[in-house]
Amino acid sequence: MKIYEVKGPCPELGVTLARIAAELGEGEEALVVSKWRYVINDLKNSASLLGLEIVAVQEQGDRVQVVVKKSRQALHL
Repeated sequence: MKIYEVKGPCPELGVTLARIAAELGEGEEALVVSKWRYVINDLKNSASLLGLEIVAVQEQGDRVQVVVKKSRQALHL
């Protein structure tokens, strides 16, 4: 499982999401970790557009972890 860390607010999350969508093959999972809680909501809001699904969300102290799975090709906007 690949691990992606979001170290700061925008635009880093957008760049990280683009990398995840491009690098994961169908059925592969990745772990997104961050100290920024907004990452959870932003991932939930954009996952389907990127062909991702949220598998698990975990909050551990000052860190959040989100497991995403590539379910299909991303939509072309």
